[in-house]
Amino acid sequence: MSSIAYVTDEEMLEYHRLCRNRTILFWRIASKRKIADFEKGDLLFFFARPGRSRRKALIGYAHYDCTVRLSLSQMWKQYGEATGYSSEQRLHNALLKAGKGTIPKTMQCLYLKNVVFFLSPIYPEEAGLSIPNKLESYTYIDKDDPKVTYNILKTAEKYGIDLWTADRSISPEIIFQRDEICHQLAVIAHDIGPDSRVEKEKQRAHRLAEERCQTRGWEMIRGQKTDAMKLDQKNIRIALPYVYQTNDEPERRRELFGKISLYRLLAKQYHLDRNVTFEILSDKPCGKVKELVNLINDEEL
Repeated sequence: MSSIAYVTDEEMLEYHRLCRNRTILFWRIASKRKIADFEKGDLLFFFARPGRSRRKALIGYAHYDCTVRLSLSQMWKQYGEATGYSSEQRLHNALLKAGKGTIPKTMQCLYLKNVVFFLSPIYPEEAGLSIPNKLESYTYIDKDDPKVTYNILKTAEKYGIDLWTADRSISPEIIFQRDEICHQLAVIAHDIGPDSRVEKEKQRAHRLAEERCQTRGWEMIRGQKTDAMKLDQKNIRIALPYVYQTNDEPERRRELFGKISLYRLLAKQYHLDRNVTFEILSDKPCGKVKELVNLINDEEL
C-alpha cells in the first residue's frame, strides 16, 4: 500500500472538476519507469496551487488503476477529455510546453478512477506532512505509516467533499467514506502488528486470504497479506486466517482471539460507525473456534 502526492497542473484539474470527469489520464512526459510500490487501488493526491496561491496544497485525489504507454494521438483517441483538455490541439500544446519543444513518440500514462475533490485545499502541515513546495514530480507520503493518508482524509472530512462531481452511478461522498474506512482499518491493522507465524504458516495464511478475495466484494486490508475485509453500508466483515501446526495450536488460538479483541477495541477508538464482525479462514478443522467467533459476532450485533 502506498499513497503519493503528485504535482499536478491546476488548470487541468479544474477542467476535470468542471466537466465532472470521474476518470483521469495522467501523462508523464519525461519518465520511462513505472512508479515503484504503487498498486491498483492506491491513492494519488493532487498536489497543486489552488487559485492564485503560490503554495501548493492537496486538493483532491483519485485511485490508481493501471499504467499504459501511449502516443499523443492514441491518448486523445482512447481517452479524449479524460486527458484534461477540450481538444487534441490543446493537449498537443500542453505536451509541447512540458517537453520544452518536443513530444516523445510514446509517453507513460497513469489511468486514475473515482476522482474526489476537496472543498478546501489541505496544506501539507495540516496533515502532519512535510512536502517541499518546489517538488517537481511526486513523493511517497505513507510508505511506512498508513496514518499519514488517514490524517489527510480526516482533515478533508472537516472541510467537506466537493459534490459538484456527483453523478448517478456513485457519489464522491460515498467513495470518500469508503476510502476513509479502508484506511482506518489499515491503521488499525498496522497498530496491531504482524503475527508470530513461521514462514510456512504465513504462506498458508496468505493463500487462504487471497482465495477469500476471489469472492466478490472482498479485498485485502491495505498493507496486509493475511487480513481481508468486505464493506457494506452498515457492516465491516473481517476474515482472519487460522493457521496452525499440531504443536502450536493453543498459541495460535490465543493469538487469534487477541487479534479479534484488538480489532474490536481499536475500531471503537477510531469511531468506526459500522458493526465489525469476523469470519475464520482455515484449511484444517476448527469447529470450536468458529463457534466462539460466532458468539463474539452475536455479541457485537
